Amino acid sequence: MGACTGKSSKHGLTHSREVRLRDLRDDYRYSPLNAQDSSFFGSSVASKEKLDIIQFAAPIFVAEEGETFHVHLMRLGALQGRVSCSFRTEQSSGKAGSRYVHTEGQVIFEDGCFEQLIEIPILESPTWSATLEFKVVLDEPMGCQLGKYLKVCRVKVIDQDTFPTSKYSEEIKADSIEDISEASLFIEYMKLMTKVPGNSWRLAVTLLFDQLKNAYVWFTLVSSVYMVNVVFGHGTSKTSQELLIPDDPAKTAQVIGLMYVSFPLLLHLWKVVKIKMDLNGRCKLFLQSSMMRKYMNYSDTSRSEVTQAEVVRFITQDSAKLARSISDVSSLWETLGKLVMLNYFAVSNNPDMTWAVITMPVAMIFWSLMREGGWVVAKPDGTDVFEKQLEDFVGIVSENYPLIACYFQRPAMNDRFAARAAKLQETEIPESSYDLTSEFFFQWLAPLFVGCYMAFYSPLVLSGELALGTFLATISVFKEVSSNFVDGYGGLKKVRKAFDPLVQISIFLNRSTDVAMLKMSVDNRVAETELCRRKLMKNPGDSRFPTDQIPIRLEKLSLMLPGTENFLFRDLQQSVQQGHLVELIGNAGSGKTKLIKLLAGEVAASSGKVLTPSHLRCLLVTHQVFLMDTTPLQNLFFGDPSSVVEQSERHRMLWILQKLSMDRTRQLAEEEISMLQSSGEIEEESLEGFCCVGPRRRAEMDPMEMWMPKDGTQRAADVYKRFKGWRSSLSFQERAKLHLARALIMNPEILILEKPLMNLDDKESETVMAVLREFVSNRGVALDLETLEYRRPRTCFYSAERRTMNTKTDVVWEFKEGGQLVTSAPDAHPDSPMANSQSDAKSPKRKGR
Repeated sequence: MGACTGKSSKHGLTHSREVRLRDLRDDYRYSPLNAQDSSFFGSSVASKEKLDIIQFAAPIFVAEEGETFHVHLMRLGALQGRVSCSFRTEQSSGKAGSRYVHTEGQVIFEDGCFEQLIEIPILESPTWSATLEFKVVLDEPMGCQLGKYLKVCRVKVIDQDTFPTSKYSEEIKADSIEDISEASLFIEYMKLMTKVPGNSWRLAVTLLFDQLKNAYVWFTLVSSVYMVNVVFGHGTSKTSQELLIPDDPAKTAQVIGLMYVSFPLLLHLWKVVKIKMDLNGRCKLFLQSSMMRKYMNYSDTSRSEVTQAEVVRFITQDSAKLARSISDVSSLWETLGKLVMLNYFAVSNNPDMTWAVITMPVAMIFWSLMREGGWVVAKPDGTDVFEKQLEDFVGIVSENYPLIACYFQRPAMNDRFAARAAKLQETEIPESSYDLTSEFFFQWLAPLFVGCYMAFYSPLVLSGELALGTFLATISVFKEVSSNFVDGYGGLKKVRKAFDPLVQISIFLNRSTDVAMLKMSVDNRVAETELCRRKLMKNPGDSRFPTDQIPIRLEKLSLMLPGTENFLFRDLQQSVQQGHLVELIGNAGSGKTKLIKLLAGEVAASSGKVLTPSHLRCLLVTHQVFLMDTTPLQNLFFGDPSSVVEQSERHRMLWILQKLSMDRTRQLAEEEISMLQSSGEIEEESLEGFCCVGPRRRAEMDPMEMWMPKDGTQRAADVYKRFKGWRSSLSFQERAKLHLARALIMNPEILILEKPLMNLDDKESETVMAVLREFVSNRGVALDLETLEYRRPRTCFYSAERRTMNTKTDVVWEFKEGGQLVTSAPDAHPDSPMANSQSDAKSPKRKGR
């Protein structure tokens, strides 16, 4: 296949380590491996396989803030003797000290003990945050081994507060956010931003040092008066005494000139510091990360209420607008400080100017109120609505372009786009005219006051009653005040422009999530599993892992159709043991897809529940084919990214691709492996066609960095560039099989497939069904039979839109009319648990293997 110095293309899979593909349906035994090859499978039947296993009772737990939370652990095996391991919490999006109390220690299982708890205090947070999580890690096993997958669990923490604060929680929960004053909502948003760690002192420093600009304006005014009245009027003894350098006006002027130069340098230094503090960036990052976390936890209802274009706009544009409002508020504070300073300067230097100091701001404020009320100039409709409509339309066209092109509707879409763009342009002209007309008053008021001041106060200068410097500085004050009002009004408009994004983001961040449903599901599964384990431990039988005997059950499961009072099905009662291949059949609309999603926990039941052992990883693979815009390896190992560093897993991945007849994908994977090895300064050792096995390092490099180059690095850019567009080289059927292959690579204990054969022809369907048969019978695909009894059973549920010639499932669940679900046992496959005794089913020495 052209990778790994050409050995793959020459030999293919023809050596002793290959899968024997002569009959995938009936033979899952692989040719023997040499002694040095045992590392391919991680471990062979060794003494450590007989050790008890300690692991978490579930891969994820959900806690509520303010509670003392317990993480459940389980012990699997003979339960003989005392075993222990250490544990510790590791922060992720949830930080220790703010979301939870860091906890570490040792957990001990005495002889016969099979469950334990770890207590972790969850902190009550007065401020809103998105659903944050942290990890709990097991380590340092003593007399036991840790579960391969469940030695790490995640804990999500539910935050009951509303965004931005809980002040308007009742209105927000009642979907009446539009009734809240936008200004009041913005004040609550500002409170939230100041409580983001590190933001409060940054905002305080910004508000304080932004006044340096006003200090500079004060200096320019005072120095101008000083230069005219003192430096240039030094003829008298009084002015000579006021010089900074007595009797030397020239050097005094030089000192003032130096101060003129120094002040801008100080202002520039502050701007540099302000950029590095990055208050806006921190606020934007908080908003963007919160929105993404919230969206990733959305319920199906919430996800259906927002479009893709809206999500992109909220995260990229609206969050930036809202974050910039912090700087706009600081600018308003600076403007207010400047206004106070200018008026004080004018009155302190010329008390007769009190009338102007009062009249000018009052006139500007009165005009602003008249303008906003529409009493002078009618305010046109804003462009924001039409901009959003245009963005949404572009998003719809981009998403549905193939449909538009196939039905020859491109001209119609172009016409509709042009009409919307023209409407946006029409609204921009009146808005620009409105701004020009309304802002003319601010520009005209300063010349009016300056003209009046020059006409009435010039005689005082000529008579010597008013100092020339004061006269000229006052004229500058009028100009500055007018300019200051223009700036302030512009800043106020910027702040008000953030109100609409704030309302939309508040709605977005307060939509419902499925975290509460997940908590209920996890708690029920853990409690039910512990109850079943206690019963089994009273009579464990001959099984080394009695937990494997816990069935998967539907208990009075009912589902009502959304928006109706009609039940799709009601009070379903079914049970199936672990380690079965279960087929769901029935007429269209009978409920197969809904039951699949209920089994996966994707939707909530109207009543009843699905009971699956909590420690089993459950994976749903939909009929929609999704390939990420990443490299082939990152797609294949998407379910368990870190496993790509293990040569045995890369070897198994290539084996799975071969079994699914995915030649093109296998070639791409081998090329990426070869590229990652060579770019990491590695001397390659090809293993008879498998280039991923046996690398010998020449330079130290972290394995994760080697196999998963970090975004932004040159290695990542080179790999992405090499494999850009690789998805288009795959046939549609190969894409569909890749969608399934990554699930088999992840190797979950419960695999749930929604119409897995929909996108495949009969031949490909037979191949896929044979691999699914192996997944169940061999407890994973491309794994050594000698370690079978030490693995957890694999169970597969799939909905079938058609039956294959040799389905060979273990159980069939069939929907009948009236929403009834009945169980039937097909002709048992020789390798299926239905056709063998319990002990035979667990033996790696079964006939035909």
